[in-house]
Order: sequence, then C-alpha cells, then structure tokens
Amino acid sequence: MTNDISGNRRPACLNRPPSIEGSFGGNQMWISSPLMQSCGCGIIAGLDAILRYEGRSVLTMDEYLKMFDEAARFIKPIVLPGKKENPKTFGVSTWGFKRGMKKFAASRGVSIKLKGFIFDYEEKVKKYLSLGVPVIALIAAPFNNVYIVNLNGAGSSIGFHWVTCTGIDDKYLEVSSWGIEHRIELTDLDKASAGVRFYAVLPGDGSF
Repeated sequence: MTNDISGNRRPACLNRPPSIEGSFGGNQMWISSPLMQSCGCGIIAGLDAILRYEGRSVLTMDEYLKMFDEAARFIKPIVLPGKKENPKTFGVSTWGFKRGMKKFAASRGVSIKLKGFIFDYEEKVKKYLSLGVPVIALIAAPFNNVYIVNLNGAGSSIGFHWVTCTGIDDKYLEVSSWGIEHRIELTDLDKASAGVRFYAVLPGDGSF
C-alpha cells in the first residue's frame, strides 16, 4: 500500500497493468478485428486502468476479451467512411479517449477524472506512479521516429500509439504495450518532431 496526496491508502499495484494469463497488460493483437488490431491500443490502455481501479489484477483471456468489447463501446477510434474491410483510421483521439474513459468508467460504477500534462512529465509521471495513480501516454510521432524496446532487446518504431506507463528514471520511460514490458528512451520522447501527452487517471472523489 501507499499513501496518496490526500493521505488515503491506495494499492501501489495500481501502476502495474493487469495480468491476462501471464501477460503484462492487454494486447490489441488478441482481437480478431483488423481495425482493432490497428488502433485498439487506446482502448487497451483505458481498459487496463479501469480494471486496476476495480482491483482486478488477474484475468482469463475470455474475461479480458469480453471486457475489451465493453470498453470499445465507449472508447472509439476515428474511422474514415468507405471500405468495410480494412478501413482507414486515425486511432483514438485525445478527445475521444477522455470522453470514452469517463463514460466507460461510469458504466462500471467507477468515478474517475483525467488530468492531462505535457511539460515536466518526468517529475509528474514519477509522482503519480508513486501515489498509485495509473498514467497513460499517447505518443504521436509522425515520422515514426520513437523507438520502443522490450526486455529482450527487440523493438520497433511507433508513430501513433497509446501505452500504459509503469515506471520512469533518468533515461527511460517504462511502459506496457502489446501485453509485455517495454521501455522508451526519454531522448526519443523529447524530439521536436514527437508529441507526447500524458493522462493521469485520478479518482473522481476529489481526493486529488
């Protein structure tokens, strides 16, 4: 347990994603829909935060996929009109994420508020995680020049991607993505061509 800034006791595991049959958080590639495989990362990040507020740290795959379908009713990607097969999408927007998160949480009987921030993120991410507050980040790199690496050293470039933040130090942001642990160099996030917005998922009871 840890104390939040209001002095209340909160579970420190809130900055860790749920485990789905041994995973480190959810993975949109589990979803059969090509659309959701392409742009479901925002739904995954939002779902994982709400599950942690519900105290659900371990789920079966069937349980998680059912919850994903429920979350996707509220947290929706922007999809361009046209082809039904392999439609073009801009992913989940920041506005759609905030609106969808609040509605999804309310449907589960969970009260939250989201606080976005861009500047001084190292200090703020560290503070919120230490208080047991889930933190989610949207990384928007139009030149796909932000590199995300797993613990085995394998990595890929990302362009528009939502992740769950699980730790930060002077060099790396640690995140959950595609169901496993990753890290991103802060120098990549600080590039002028990369835009990063963080959201602290705060309790809606006014304790923060």
